Amino acid sequence: MSRTGLGIRPESLLFGAARPESICKSFNTIVGPGGVLQYGGFLAAPFVWLLIGIALTCCAQPVYAASASTHAPLAEGASASIRVGRALYLECRPPKGKERDSFLRKYLADPKNVAVYKGVAAAAIPFSQLNAETQRAVLLAIFRNDVVDARGWTHEVTFAGEGGQETLGLLCQWITGRSDNYKAVASANHLKTGDLTLGQKITFPATLLSAVMKRPTPKRLTAPADPEVSKGELTYGRDGEGEYAVYHLKQGEALFTAVAVRFTDYRDTADILKACDEIQKRSGIKDVHAMATGQRIKIPAGMLADRYRPEGTEERKHYEESVREAKRLRGQVRSHDLEGVVIVIDPGHGGRDYGAHNARHGLYEDELNYDIACRVKALLETTTRAKVYMTLLDPGQQYKSSSSHRFEHDTDEELLTTPRYKNSDEQETDAVVSVNLRWYLANSIYRKETKRKIDPRKIVFTSFHCDALYDGKSRGAMVYIPGAAYRGKKESHEGTMYDTFAEVREQRYFRESASDCRRDEALSRNFAGALVDALEKGRIKVHQDGDPIRSQIRQSGGRVYVPGVLRNNLIPTKTLVEVANLTNSADCERLADPAWRQSFAEAYVAALRAFFGS
Repeated sequence: MSRTGLGIRPESLLFGAARPESICKSFNTIVGPGGVLQYGGFLAAPFVWLLIGIALTCCAQPVYAASASTHAPLAEGASASIRVGRALYLECRPPKGKERDSFLRKYLADPKNVAVYKGVAAAAIPFSQLNAETQRAVLLAIFRNDVVDARGWTHEVTFAGEGGQETLGLLCQWITGRSDNYKAVASANHLKTGDLTLGQKITFPATLLSAVMKRPTPKRLTAPADPEVSKGELTYGRDGEGEYAVYHLKQGEALFTAVAVRFTDYRDTADILKACDEIQKRSGIKDVHAMATGQRIKIPAGMLADRYRPEGTEERKHYEESVREAKRLRGQVRSHDLEGVVIVIDPGHGGRDYGAHNARHGLYEDELNYDIACRVKALLETTTRAKVYMTLLDPGQQYKSSSSHRFEHDTDEELLTTPRYKNSDEQETDAVVSVNLRWYLANSIYRKETKRKIDPRKIVFTSFHCDALYDGKSRGAMVYIPGAAYRGKKESHEGTMYDTFAEVREQRYFRESASDCRRDEALSRNFAGALVDALEKGRIKVHQDGDPIRSQIRQSGGRVYVPGVLRNNLIPTKTLVEVANLTNSADCERLADPAWRQSFAEAYVAALRAFFGS
């Protein structure tokens, strides 16, 4: 699910802007002479054309994230940054007065360039203008898993899709000082193609490195295993900054996946990277490349997922109560061959809102969601007695599944409200309206079916999505359920846009009691568990870098929420399924395979049968 699926559309390419007019506005705020980006000042003509060239190049690349810029702290007043995986900078705020020149000389290759920054409050210095020591520091800060030893510099590809696209030529320029070394590096690594994939490791031979670049990074030491670590448990404590959890790193683990992804409910890369920085600072770790096996990691309690909070906290209690209630409700409602069961299928996105995409593989999230939903519909209607509703229709395709391995983005899907709704443009507001109308439509179906005396516990809602997750290394399906603690407040939408639709006029606001919210979370947790089991039995990859079943999404800054199609949905059993990760090459290969999409649909129907004891 792209950020649009959560109500936010990815709109940034370069300097936080996706459209040419936005990029031009950025030129007025991040500017500087001599090819140096500055905050405040003017933009020299040659650099304008350089930026426009970069911007146009970037516009041709697939974009998956809301931010194409990644930052990493270096020293007080200075940090490393990379934009769209292609442009490295040292961002800094030089001190005022006499200390300004000495501060800048520490980083610049040519001391004469100090004069460029006269009167500048903040600047982004291009990688090419930095001295060798600073270039090395910037590279190791941005590429946290890179290692230098006697063989050379081993680089792990970190940006290939969501945050931009690294190229071998650029890497050679940064690491060896010459882009034309790419042939020697390709030969040394037996590379047959210039395309780089996330997680790919490339060694730049020591013979190509300068004295500074070939200096070995500190070795990762080995420490005795902690008996609590071997059980995979957290311990808890408190210091002057508040409560925290302690985890001890195992061999080969890093902060990003083993800690920040695993123990929090952050999903966006920018939030996870911020969490890594905070964890590193809180743990007193100066160099993440020198962390030992057994390294003591302190995780601030405020960023922990509810299931990992200290015992006795309200968040931990809510989670444990949900698990107990799920066990109590398990198996209470049964149906032979899904007789009397109503399934509401919601293919995420549609119209001009294509969600996430991977241009290289020819995959668009809305087309994949719709294809899997059509396959589920066909299976339910031909092999069970369930009644099926779809929230979306492609008038040209109808409900036929596709045998395509690559897709083209069409825009004719319509939301089946009364009247029908079609995303008319790519504006964020249009996608938000679509999300809200889906839960209004689901609630209308729920009221209709319960009036027919259908047991509410026999009505199931599922919204299908594809993710654009983390840094592309994570794979597999993930299931969101409605966390009771984060919903239940009265919510409605006013305005002439919503007044048009009969489903809104039926019942404009949503509100559920606390007990109903707890019931919903428990039932949804049971179905999510059945789905994960069915996927694993079908040999379909399930997310393993953290809990594959999540009841909320956490963001830096303290916001915690449930996606709108679940949050305001009256149907008791409801899930949002992230089928696979569009930034992961292995997942993309499977999504492109019609047989795999059929297997996923079969696993979903098998989960329904298991859930209802069919």
